[in-house]
Amino acid sequence: MRRPIRWARALGAALTLWLVTGQSAPVRAQAQAQEIQLPSGFVVETVASRLDAPTAVAFAPDGRIYVTLKAGVVRVIHHGQLQRENVLDLSSQVNQMYNRGLVGVAVHPAFPQTPYLYFAYVYEPPEARAHKPGGARTSRVVRIAVDPDNLNRALPDTLVTILGANGGFEQIGNPDQSDREPLSCQEEDGRAAQDCIPVEGTAHQANMLRFGRDGALYVGVGDGGEYDEAGLRAQDLDSLSGKMLRINPLTGNGYPNNPFFNGQPSSNRAKVYTLGLRNPFRFAFHPTAGELIIGDVGQAQWEEVNRGRAGANFGWPCFEGPDPGAQAPPCDRLRRTPNRAIFPVHAYPHTEGRVAIVGGDVYTGSAYPADFRNRYFFGDYNAGAVWMLPLTGPPAAQEFARGFSGLVQITLGPDGHLYLLSIRHGTLYRIRYTGDPGP
Repeated sequence: MRRPIRWARALGAALTLWLVTGQSAPVRAQAQAQEIQLPSGFVVETVASRLDAPTAVAFAPDGRIYVTLKAGVVRVIHHGQLQRENVLDLSSQVNQMYNRGLVGVAVHPAFPQTPYLYFAYVYEPPEARAHKPGGARTSRVVRIAVDPDNLNRALPDTLVTILGANGGFEQIGNPDQSDREPLSCQEEDGRAAQDCIPVEGTAHQANMLRFGRDGALYVGVGDGGEYDEAGLRAQDLDSLSGKMLRINPLTGNGYPNNPFFNGQPSSNRAKVYTLGLRNPFRFAFHPTAGELIIGDVGQAQWEEVNRGRAGANFGWPCFEGPDPGAQAPPCDRLRRTPNRAIFPVHAYPHTEGRVAIVGGDVYTGSAYPADFRNRYFFGDYNAGAVWMLPLTGPPAAQEFARGFSGLVQITLGPDGHLYLLSIRHGTLYRIRYTGDPGP
């Protein structure tokens, strides 16, 4: 396999500087207007600013916006205002070294009748505090209930780990060094440990959480590291790494209609929905075709937009973009039958400052003109640009916006506008169209 480009570590260093110095305050409105470029008729609005390294947002049915901060704190925007009190503080159990941290949030679709919030983060077990924070760790997904009398406050005693509960200190391979053996979440006989998500590196953890129209919770999980063995976990159905998982939000079990269900709902492969991903950092659902659309962060050369149904194998680490990758038995088998691998619908190279895709969302609203509807919007963390892809016809990417450096999420809000979250500027933006959008 080619030597990895350590964009993640460069990004982590930048985030660490931001957190330590506290000097990167949100850009003033006038400066933003000069830097941000949008099509005619579109304007950018600041929904919330001065957020301390925000990583993800999720909308509740009543209009609340829950925001996760990298260090492990959860905030809420209610009635258009960022509330002063925290919803929740998980910082005591979150490892936030470099790209690690609290990076995913979802709201149960029956909220608040079912008053659950869901979070994904890199876990810092108590025993690990005596070790170097950049050493190997594990990921987990937890569920927590909010106070029915105050939906802006979580009830800490209701926290339940629904994915990665077996990822305690005893499952960590090398707690003092990243990307070093022994491997985490691995049994003595070499098999992947059950219900354990390894994070050997400083990125590629469990990240985005999103509910499907089927009521299932979908979880994007990276391959856990920056070395050959980590990548190969993406091809192992008995490992949770390098996959899109589909689980029951109450139990964490896999569904019987998942593509690799083996009769044991709690097994790793019973939870797997698609495989062969390096770092599926943000994903969306096709509005009609029942497919996932995934932004998969590349390694040496390519960033990918992948699209596929249940059981799809997107090829990592055997392929990166259109190129062959790792030389290993699982990849030899896959390359002998290349039609088993699903190649990207769009891939772009590491040129013009583009190094890390941020998967986005499909615009299905009516507040934008017809030329912008039924398009998949995605961005690049470093370039700060946003592009759109049509869902039908040739997948030719068209630039939509520039000036949004440090993007970590692009999502369609319930009001029919796109929301963009920048960890670098500590700001949640809304993109609004001011003219007549037409029929």
